[in-house]
Formats: sequence, structure tokens, C-alpha cells
Amino acid sequence: MDNAPALDPARLRALIARLEHGLLEREDAVRLALLAALAGEHVLLIGPPGTAKSALARRLQHAFEGARWFERLLTRFSVPEELFGPLSLKALEDDRYERLTEGYLPTAGIAFLDEVFKANSAILNALLTLLNEREFDNGCERMQTPLVCVVGATNEVPADESLQAFYDRFLLRVPVRPVSDAGFAALLALDGTRPDAALPITPAERKALIAARDAVVLEAEMLDALAAARRFVRDQAITVSDRRWRQTVGLLKTAAASSGRGAVSRIDLWLLPYCLAEQPAQLAVLSDWV
Repeated sequence: MDNAPALDPARLRALIARLEHGLLEREDAVRLALLAALAGEHVLLIGPPGTAKSALARRLQHAFEGARWFERLLTRFSVPEELFGPLSLKALEDDRYERLTEGYLPTAGIAFLDEVFKANSAILNALLTLLNEREFDNGCERMQTPLVCVVGATNEVPADESLQAFYDRFLLRVPVRPVSDAGFAALLALDGTRPDAALPITPAERKALIAARDAVVLEAEMLDALAAARRFVRDQAITVSDRRWRQTVGLLKTAAASSGRGAVSRIDLWLLPYCLAEQPAQLAVLSDWV
């Protein structure tokens, strides 16, 4: 029997408080990013430069014990070597096309890819498999990766249809806006200090949470609510794939399990707009429906 310790909701709240500290008006973004990682999903932060997207992502690495960090700013001039590692000269001498992946994205647990949609097709095609399957094709072998979560960042949602498959790999799409006028004074008064570090989530705790998630019940009331949500997004001409619906249910169950509940409840439905909206402008309509 697996005796992995359960993830204590009180300790999780302390960890969230540390991640949120000093990031004004970013409470939802912090919680969504952490929940995405707990569920083994990826999150996309959408907003203009200077809105703490990278700061949020960098803090996430400290939430998971033993998770290696990787970060890159992508441009149209980025090459695969920058993300996946240089070619092995020794392997080339033996007529093998292999990369030295140590220290690069295929060996990372938490990764931040800034301006993620500016990468070229060679990079995006490799990322598709890596994000979805947690596997990387290195030469003639497909290697398993320890990837927990990729946080992507972009100034705007891609309009190019060729990028839609990659865009769909991010279950949570979270708008990040500049601090409001009401929070402006507090922004200027920030002193840069942080609270004492909270204990990071261990691999055993994350494994126990996944087991608890798998036992969470989706009762008839919630099935009816999700069916109603499906009809509503269809009426709004929002396309949601079957895979995305299944991933969304997994996220709802993770939210319930992380709160110590054995069933998905109405309170978890606040996550739906971030999973179902194709454009940031659709969030308000979906949130009003919820």
C-alpha cells in the first residue's frame, strides 16, 4: 500500500501566501499557476510587458522540491539548441544525431518560456510532444522527461491558425493586466521583502495528491453543470475539444483534492472560464455565466 503523505491544505495555503507576496492583484494568477502544476497541466500568462509574468513563473519553481528550472526568451531567431541542448559531437562521429540535453528543457521540472509563440516551427513541433506526452525525441530514441509544468507568456493570443494546436496545449489561459489605479499606491510602496519560505511540495506529496484526485467524485449535479457549460460555450461559438473537457475535469478534481474534499463542488467551477475561453475578452461572459 502506498503510504505517501497527503498534501496538507493548511501548508498549501501557506505556500500560496508566499507565492502571492508582493505580486499585487495577482492572486488568481498565482493560484491558477500552482493548481496547473499540481494537476500536471500547463498555463499561459497573457499580458503586456512589465506585469510580473516572469516573476510569477520564477516563484513557481520554489513550490516543488527537486524540480529543476529552465527559462528562455524565444524569438523568431531562436534555434532548437537553445531549448533542447547542443548536438553531441561524439554521437555525430558514430553517425548518430543526438543532443546533450542535460541542463536544458528535456531535463527540467518547471519551465518558463517567454514570448512562446514567436518560436519557429522546428521548435514548436518538438514542444508539442514534450508538453503533451512528457517525451522528447532525441535521435532515434524517445526519452521520458520529468516535466511538471510549463508556464508560457505572451503579449497576445496568436491569430495564426498554424499555432492553434500549440495554443491548445495550455489548459489554463490567464490574462495578466497592469495594476489597477486602486492598487497603484501599494505598488509604489512595495519594499521587495518576502515572508519566510514555506516548505515546498515533495514528489511524494504530489503523488499522493494525484491519487486523491483520481478518487474524487463527479456527482450528477456537477455533470449537469458541465453539460450546461458545454451548451453555453457552443452558443458563444467557442470551440472546446473533447480532450480539453477531460483535462478540465481533471483540474476540477485536483482543486477539490487539494482542499481535502472528496467531490467536485460548485466552488470549483470558477476555474471554467480560464479553461474554456479562447480569447481573454470571453472571460467576462463565461465568468458571468458561472
